[in-house]
Amino acid sequence: MKFCKQILRVAMISVHGNPLVHDHELGSDGKGGQNVYVREVGKTLSELNCDVTWLTRSESPQEVGTVNLSSTLRCQYIVAGPQEHINRDLLFQYLEEFSEQIDGSKYDVLLTNYWLSGFVGLRLHEKYGLLQAHIHHSLGAVKYKHVNMPSIGPVRLHIEDLINKRVACIIHQTETELQNCNSANPTIIKPGINTTRFRELDRTTAKSVLGLDDNVINVLYAGRFAPQKGIQFALDALNNSTVPHIFRLIGNKSGALDITSSDPRVEFLGSKTQDALALYMAASDILVMPSLYEPFGIVAIEAMATGCCLIVSATGGLNEIVKHGVNGFKVPPGNAKAIQEAFEAMSADSSMRAVMHATNMEEAKQYSWQATASQIRQELLVIATVSPQEIRVDQLDENIIYDILAILPTAKYDCTSERD
Repeated sequence: MKFCKQILRVAMISVHGNPLVHDHELGSDGKGGQNVYVREVGKTLSELNCDVTWLTRSESPQEVGTVNLSSTLRCQYIVAGPQEHINRDLLFQYLEEFSEQIDGSKYDVLLTNYWLSGFVGLRLHEKYGLLQAHIHHSLGAVKYKHVNMPSIGPVRLHIEDLINKRVACIIHQTETELQNCNSANPTIIKPGINTTRFRELDRTTAKSVLGLDDNVINVLYAGRFAPQKGIQFALDALNNSTVPHIFRLIGNKSGALDITSSDPRVEFLGSKTQDALALYMAASDILVMPSLYEPFGIVAIEAMATGCCLIVSATGGLNEIVKHGVNGFKVPPGNAKAIQEAFEAMSADSSMRAVMHATNMEEAKQYSWQATASQIRQELLVIATVSPQEIRVDQLDENIIYDILAILPTAKYDCTSERD
């Protein structure tokens, strides 16, 4: 056994998902669920006898060096390419520079997030013999069935295939993802939520604090304004409904889709803190997630924990989280008419909403970052205590980066955003 120390030293790599991003930036390009996941899992692992270093790319001259948060948790900024925000589709060209600045001898195991970080992990495995656990967060093979494939797409698909075949442990978030990956060493560990923040709150009090009208149906959307989120379908659906309601949208619209509405029942609230988001969820009757593609859907779990009813697209993790007619309604992706029908049916039955309210709060109790991180730690311990020969990990061709760059003639010039 190669690992015998009491504390497990974990390099948690998230090239484009800075765990220290401010809440008000969540929802903008490249800043969303992955940032929260990396932050919460890393923080909790550091409390579970792990020494955690986040490794992320610097996006400004102010993001330099190492930020120590505790004796067992720190964030190391790596300068790779210009110190500015760069859309994730354009980051592959900087991954070698990123990888070369990581001293793998400091760590026992790698925990990589998204395919860009997964590739960095493969390179570190070749150099240091480190094994890695990987979380996809989003799969190109599924995503590109719903949105146009950018020029980086073939490279992403190739690398995701390599990751699935060569990584010591793939941490899938859903059964759907597992079924879409022929991964050599799979396990399923669902994401969590902040159970202190997202919990049962008195709906009447929450509405009073926010000044929400109790005589209309209060509908909420929270997330990024990205193509695959399907926001326009929800706007069209509610615009066509005569049910008295207010539709509030929380998220950073800067640099995202140009979504507007002339309907006076629509309010764009911009970004909110996580505490404010929890309050809006508790005060709302219905959360709508009309995604064309959704890898998991942490926002849905957060809303459930506050008792909010759900109308979601039957895709990805949302399809597994929601039981139709039990804790919400599921509709076909991209179908405004179905959203409208679900909304009107839910709005017309207050007793059904009351049952869903109670059911959702109970269902959400199974999700916590403590549970997620504890399961991940067990997987990391397994990886750290075996040799590569004991786990099916194929060797990576040393020339693979040059092969990949050869099929990447235009990716660095194509600014089409994936916006996972």
